[in-house]
Amino acid sequence: MLKGRPYIMPKKLILKIILFMLIAYTGYWLFNNFSTVGPEQLQHFMLSFGIIAPLVFILLFTIRPFVLFPASIMAMAGGLSFGPIIGPAVTYIGSLAGAALSFMVMRKLGHKIRAKKWQGRGEAIQRNIESNGFFYITALRIIPVVNFDFLSYLAALSRVKFSIYFKATMAGIIPGTFAFNFLGAAIVDLSPAMISITAGTFFIAFTIPVFIRKKMKQKNLDIDLLPDEQI
Repeated sequence: MLKGRPYIMPKKLILKIILFMLIAYTGYWLFNNFSTVGPEQLQHFMLSFGIIAPLVFILLFTIRPFVLFPASIMAMAGGLSFGPIIGPAVTYIGSLAGAALSFMVMRKLGHKIRAKKWQGRGEAIQRNIESNGFFYITALRIIPVVNFDFLSYLAALSRVKFSIYFKATMAGIIPGTFAFNFLGAAIVDLSPAMISITAGTFFIAFTIPVFIRKKMKQKNLDIDLLPDEQI
């Protein structure tokens, strides 16, 4: 009697398992060590890595969505740690990487949720994302009515293309990235120039949503987006 051939796990599956375990462990470590810290504690931690601190910061920002750590605190920590020039750059890269990774993971794992028919406001969000993808996602990145990571997951569960989602995120996170980084940098540099730049950046960041809201009303897009029903 012939024995069956031993099962050999595909290399792609092995890599996926390793990647998942790495993300899960990093997320668990981040949650245990940083779930209750503020920007200053993060600054001290980041600077302890010396010359590779920017790379570590980008990595942590990439994993951040999986522990739901506030993006605003991370952005302020970027300004505190790296100043008003490098800070926005590493925050922007890390934020984009995290948004892309969370989208891809949810799209890969969310088959059953996508197959379920959405109802109420959830259905309206899905419809608006799919019919006005670039503008809608850009608007919601700028107007803070939906949690950053929640929006990534909602987009992944819709039929919007990744390229549209990514380009919209690239555009939509610019105001907040500069505003919170400059705020963090201003904590260290209290010069009149830095304070003026920070105030001006926040003024712009708060003014843009006013025009975005008017544009959304013109397009008959729902602004009150926090769903009452289960999605």
